[in-house]
Amino acid sequence: MNYNIEDLKEAVGRLEDALISHETEDVDMYVRLIKNISSQIKTDYWSTHVKEDEIIIQPVTRTNNEYKIINTIEFLYKPMHFVDVYEGNEIEYFAKERSEELLESGAMETHNEFWSSHEIIYGNVYGSLPLELLAPESISKLLRCGWKKTNVDVVEFVKSVEEDRIREIASYKYRHYIIIKELETGSYLLLRYNF
Repeated sequence: MNYNIEDLKEAVGRLEDALISHETEDVDMYVRLIKNISSQIKTDYWSTHVKEDEIIIQPVTRTNNEYKIINTIEFLYKPMHFVDVYEGNEIEYFAKERSEELLESGAMETHNEFWSSHEIIYGNVYGSLPLELLAPESISKLLRCGWKKTNVDVVEFVKSVEEDRIREIASYKYRHYIIIKELETGSYLLLRYNF
């Protein structure tokens, strides 16, 4: 996804609104979005306007020798309003409510198809779906139920990186994520939620 200055201005405007209304989750999400947009603008600028032999100081890259961000996709996610997922039966209530909302919005089949094509290894986001897979009426209904939009970075790992190392990287570097294994290719991906 390519961002431009207008996207950055819009994100800053939304951040200002979130600050005024004291929406903590939205403030966090828009700060992360602004960082992502700024990083993308910088990367696009460098790749278009700076020749390799002119580079004196390398721009900050979003890759290393173990993994790289290969895409950013807009998702809908269901916010969790509890701290410890394993305490009490909060997760059961959350899962029931999530299922009811997916059914009512007509998105349950799409949700199940998407997640059944990936083996979930580990993560801490329990209700989400790529926005592009959903019908507009499903999106509207889920948003009315309190689901929110966020950008999700798709992080790809090189084949030699073991599952334990991926979990270590994820828990150290990212706050909200799901590690998945593509059933078709056997490769590991990490979905990093920017909220």
